[in-house]
Amino acid sequence: MEINLDEPTRPQLAALFGKSSRWIGELRSKGELPDDGASWAENLEMWIDRHLPEQGGAADGLDLDRERARLAKEQADSKEMDNAERRGELVSRPDITLAFASVIALAVSRLQLVPDVVAKGDSKLRQRIETAMNDALEELSMARVEESMGGGVDEEDDLEAPEGLGNTAAPEADPGPKRRSRRSGS
Repeated sequence: MEINLDEPTRPQLAALFGKSSRWIGELRSKGELPDDGASWAENLEMWIDRHLPEQGGAADGLDLDRERARLAKEQADSKEMDNAERRGELVSRPDITLAFASVIALAVSRLQLVPDVVAKGDSKLRQRIETAMNDALEELSMARVEESMGGGVDEEDDLEAPEGLGNTAAPEADPGPKRRSRRSGS
C-alpha cells in the first residue's frame, strides 16, 4: 500500500501508527488528531504534542525523523514487491494455489488411466489396480495435506488414521502375492 504523505487517509494513518482506523477516528473525534486533509507530519506532530508534551515531543524513541524513515522504508518495500511481481519473481497466493491445483488435477486424471492400460482386459486386475490407485490418491488428497500441516483434523480422523497414515492398501496386499503365486504355478 502506497501512503500519501501529503494527505494520508484514515487507513493509511492507522497503518503508520500501527493501530486501527477506528482508533484514528476516536482520536480525531477527541481532537487529538487533525481532520482529513492534514499531512502525515501534522498528524504525527499533533499526536506527539497531545500525548508526550512533558518530554518535549519524544518518548520511547518516537520522533518525527524515525517515523519518516520507517514510512520511507515501508514505501520502498512496497515498491520492491510490486516490481518483483511485475518481473514475475513474486506470485500471489491465489495464483500459485490455482497453478498447483491444476497440475495436481492433471496428474490425477493421468493416473486414473493406469488401471485400464495395465490390466488390458483383466477386470479383476483392473479393479485391484484401481482400488490401490484410489487409496493412494486419497492418501495424497488435500485433506491429508491439511492434516499433515496441522489443520483440518477431526478427532475421529485421528482415531482412524494414527500419525496421518490413514487406511493404506493393506487388504489389497494379500491378493497381490496370491496372484503372483498363481502365475508362478501356471
